[in-house]
Amino acid sequence: MSAVTSARAEQRAVAAWSRRVRRVGGLIQLAFAAFWLVRGAMVLGGGIGLALTVAAAVLTVAAAVYGVRVTAGVAARPTGREAGRIERAVTVATVVQLAASFAAPAAVIAAGQPDWVLPSIAVTIGPLLLWLDHRVDIPRYRPAGWALIAGPVVLVAVLTGAALTATTGIAAGVVLMATAVAGFHDLAGVTVR
Repeated sequence: MSAVTSARAEQRAVAAWSRRVRRVGGLIQLAFAAFWLVRGAMVLGGGIGLALTVAAAVLTVAAAVYGVRVTAGVAARPTGREAGRIERAVTVATVVQLAASFAAPAAVIAAGQPDWVLPSIAVTIGPLLLWLDHRVDIPRYRPAGWALIAGPVVLVAVLTGAALTATTGIAAGVVLMATAVAGFHDLAGVTVR
């Protein structure tokens, strides 16, 4: 295979995985956004907590319906040698992030900072989004990734207790939901050749 042919195959694989990550990753982001939003809202308690929980559920369902509808048929699982390499890398990066999302809370609890559990999990998502932008070219993931790294650090510096948990949960949920919906919007009307 010539260098030009190989470069074109790599570009096609990156484009296909970019679509796949926006669709499948977006649906996964929605699930986690719902978790984050509900977790943040539940800490508030009372009527406001219940109202935010219901709103989060409604928004998540609406976003999922929109995502499934507008991305149907545009993000098939890519095949080929280049696509296989990207798939393995995406899988490894996702597993590393999931492992970090368990290790980070254990570390902050062991350090005597149980209030930092939610922020420590949020921080682990940021590097994955930055890496996905780098690997499969989704520039929107860059500001979201940095927000999920820097935001929790700032929140830990200025908040504690329920305020920290609520703010971290709601902010992370909004970032993940917005990123997912924007990815679905990117794919709306895309035709795959």
